[in-house]
Amino acid sequence: MRRARSLRSFLPLVLASFLLAGCGHGGAGQEATATPEPIPATALTLADVPGATSQAAYPGKRVEVLCGGIEPSVHGLVLLSDPDHAVTVEYEVGDATVYETLALALTTTRPNGSFASIAEDIAACDGTKEETQFWSVGPPESETGAFHATEGLPDTLAGFTITTTGEDGAQHHIERIYAAVTTNNGQEPGIIVLTTVSNTNQPGAPAPLDLLDAALQRADATLDPTAITTDLGPHTTPHPTNTP
Repeated sequence: MRRARSLRSFLPLVLASFLLAGCGHGGAGQEATATPEPIPATALTLADVPGATSQAAYPGKRVEVLCGGIEPSVHGLVLLSDPDHAVTVEYEVGDATVYETLALALTTTRPNGSFASIAEDIAACDGTKEETQFWSVGPPESETGAFHATEGLPDTLAGFTITTTGEDGAQHHIERIYAAVTTNNGQEPGIIVLTTVSNTNQPGAPAPLDLLDAALQRADATLDPTAITTDLGPHTTPHPTNTP
């Protein structure tokens, strides 16, 4: 079981940042326009994602699973990074879509509590029925399904799977991991979010874990084994680790 949340003093900033991001799940003002942005140099390339046929970057999160505070937490974190809003890169891969959201070089003194909060919320949602929103053009499409925390991940990662069903019967299988990382030789904390969404009730490929090493390499990042701690003191430089 994950240790108790340590983000209490940081939560007001996260919530305020979330409101600034769009006053709704995902920053609706930005998501509704679906205006492409430049693809970050730190993102996965088209060649890094097996089978990918197209790549585009958009503001905000494209797929949101409304478990606890995990989405507001990421929104708050990216407002403390560069650029100061979420940028998600979308890769089309046959019957699946891969998403990568980067929150790097966070300007907060409490990165450990931020990741621990996300991990705790995921554990708390395990076995519950949760809503998922898919953002593109116009209002989001909503589906619901049973949420399952991914077991057996190292402390540098947190993740979940969920198979959702919409009112029209359409189904999607979603698999996501959150990777706690550092960049700039361990000096700057961050989080990389990798998501695979299939257009069926079965897992899509490639899985997020299959893309993690390439994502770390492109972002010049290392996994941070200290991030799950509840210590709100100064960030400590981790030993470089590039595999889960």
